[in-house]
Amino acid sequence: MHLGPTDADKPEMRRRIWAPSLCAVVVAAFVADLVVHPGGVHLTRTIDDVAEMVAAALAAAGGVWRAVRTTGRFRTSWALLAMGCGGWAIGEAIWCYYELLVGRSTPFPSLADVGFLVFPVFALIGLLVRPSAAFNGQGRTRVGLDAVLVSTSLFVISWITALGEVYRAGADSHFAEVVSLAYPVTDLVLLTVAVVVIAYARTGDRVGLVSIVTGLVFLSIGDSGFAYLTAIGHYGEVNLIDAGWVAGFLVVAVAAMLDDARNDAAAKSVAPRTALLLPYVPATAAIAVALHEVVTQRLDPVAAVAATALVAALVCRQMLVLLDNRALMSRITHQAFHDVLTGLANRALFGDRLTHALELHRRDMRPVTVLLLDLDDFKTVNDSLGHPAGDDLLVRVSERLLATVRTGDTVARLGGDEFAILMEDGGDALDTASRLLLSLDHPVAVAGREVAVRASIGVATLAPGEGSVNSTEMLKRADVAMYAAKHAGKATVVRYTAALAGGDSQQLDMHSALVADIANGLIDVAYQPIHLADGTLRGFEALARWSYNGASVSPATFLPAAAKAGVLPLLDEIVMTKAVREAVGWGDAVLLSVNLSGETLGDLTFASRVDAILRAAEIPASRLSVEMLETSAIEHDEAALTTVRALRGLGVRVTVDDFGAGFASLARLRALEPDVIKVDRSLLAAELDPTRPSLLLAGITDLAHRLGATVVAEGVETEIQLAAALAAGCDAVQGFLWGRPTTPEGCRRLLERAGADA
Repeated sequence: MHLGPTDADKPEMRRRIWAPSLCAVVVAAFVADLVVHPGGVHLTRTIDDVAEMVAAALAAAGGVWRAVRTTGRFRTSWALLAMGCGGWAIGEAIWCYYELLVGRSTPFPSLADVGFLVFPVFALIGLLVRPSAAFNGQGRTRVGLDAVLVSTSLFVISWITALGEVYRAGADSHFAEVVSLAYPVTDLVLLTVAVVVIAYARTGDRVGLVSIVTGLVFLSIGDSGFAYLTAIGHYGEVNLIDAGWVAGFLVVAVAAMLDDARNDAAAKSVAPRTALLLPYVPATAAIAVALHEVVTQRLDPVAAVAATALVAALVCRQMLVLLDNRALMSRITHQAFHDVLTGLANRALFGDRLTHALELHRRDMRPVTVLLLDLDDFKTVNDSLGHPAGDDLLVRVSERLLATVRTGDTVARLGGDEFAILMEDGGDALDTASRLLLSLDHPVAVAGREVAVRASIGVATLAPGEGSVNSTEMLKRADVAMYAAKHAGKATVVRYTAALAGGDSQQLDMHSALVADIANGLIDVAYQPIHLADGTLRGFEALARWSYNGASVSPATFLPAAAKAGVLPLLDEIVMTKAVREAVGWGDAVLLSVNLSGETLGDLTFASRVDAILRAAEIPASRLSVEMLETSAIEHDEAALTTVRALRGLGVRVTVDDFGAGFASLARLRALEPDVIKVDRSLLAAELDPTRPSLLLAGITDLAHRLGATVVAEGVETEIQLAAALAAGCDAVQGFLWGRPTTPEGCRRLLERAGADA
């Protein structure tokens, strides 16, 4: 795996190194000139004025450069920031005209102030336009309180350190006083928005934002310091405070080079930790400054009112945090005990209530009944219509169950298509179960069609006089009865009795043994030959085989059990691995076909594992064909389709198995574009005339050929069926007539015989 930087990343990495370094060197040289005056005060003032103008122009150019290289609101944000920097540069150019060319002090107010004040206005709009989690509609009350908290804190600090002094110093006119105050006030508003934006920014967005905000801090220091020093008459011809402007604009220029942030509007609604902590930083500083003023007895009324407002904002912010935490805990508690899909109680809540009911049974001899309901053939809905349709069906079923039971009964979804009902205060359990089945009689509208719903229900009742059992035993009894209902023909109700326990225990033991054997790879593989129409041996289909207590178990029994236990994908991979290893000795002309379940195809990593299996065996992918049941509607499952496309990309063939047994659709063929179509045995079972195959069989064969697919007739057991398949145009044959499933040794003998015949 390549983890190093790409060629496209290297220029960005170089900028991240040299840009801040160069900025630091230039600022250090400028500060040294302000302190030492190597060429005299007049030269230093000239350098000072020109450096400020150039720095602002560089920031404007950097903003334009970044705006051109991005899109959407990020482009607008940087364009506005560039306009603000450009306005400040023009203002400084006017200042230089008066100071350096005309040789007199710049009038106040003047056109230069217009340029200077353009910057905070455009920079503020630019920050507000920039995509940010702070303004995406999530938690606006919290964001608003943070803004109040930050602005009040900055006002307290600014008033005590600079703004108050500027206000008290006054000016020659009311307009001049307003302009003087505009500098620290606009800086205060701009910094407030900047702090809130950076607090809610995602990690990936903070490199550029931190640089922008750092530049704004330097610029605010320059503005506020200049206003304060001018108000008290201590500014002089040049002052170290001017470094704030040069440093600020150079940092903004660096920010333009580093800002490659993605859209933050899609950030999670949960605020990051910085959003919780950062607003308290200026608040802490403001309180410290205010306390110092109180101790020195210099706190004026305006600062006192602002400090009081700050404390009130802090209290409101803490109350909001407490309310948020309370709501969060309520949501977490609800999610911990309720099913996400249906909103019913989940297994944890049902178990808790069942345990409580059993305690009341021991103490007060109250009856307890558990009904376990499992939908019949639910997998067919998932396979045919897709998992979203299956989820919709589960929601509709849960609504019907809730509408049928009593108000005090607990309805829970234990997982998958399994539901449980707890009856704590008596009632006729069988009558309730019958009404539950009756509620499911009417088809459910799912995915634009009516779907019939059936269920098997097991009932376990603990009468008042019976001995106590625990919740696990009660659920086990209901489960035993439910499986008995399944075996009795489904869509029925069975009450638990002691006579049922033994059989179910044996079945449970068998299922446990199956899961253990699959986990340990103890699955055998049989191989059924596939012959071309002329009798040539073309390949083998790998079939899973399993034995329990020395007896072979039918795939019709253990495959559904593996699916219910969730180990069918592992079973498929075991068969795939063993079959590929066996196919190594077959010869390059012999193909291998392996069945895959819908659950296996839904795993997006499966294709890469198949590639590894083929590479380890050194078998070309073109020798492998993966089969998927026609009744498994993977055309509605995007993950399964992605896996099929990935397998095809490796060179693996795609086969639709049992075509004609389920919902045969052109959409299926269009989505899969199969290389092979296997015609289901049911289409051959009724063939009686070998010279005149059914129109359906002939039509499917013709359609497959038009799609460029090879047709294999499955389940060929008689000469008449063989003749009908060949007359219909089938390319290959598979069935007991020409070969039953055999062992690996049997495969080798068939291949040797085929080689000898050739």
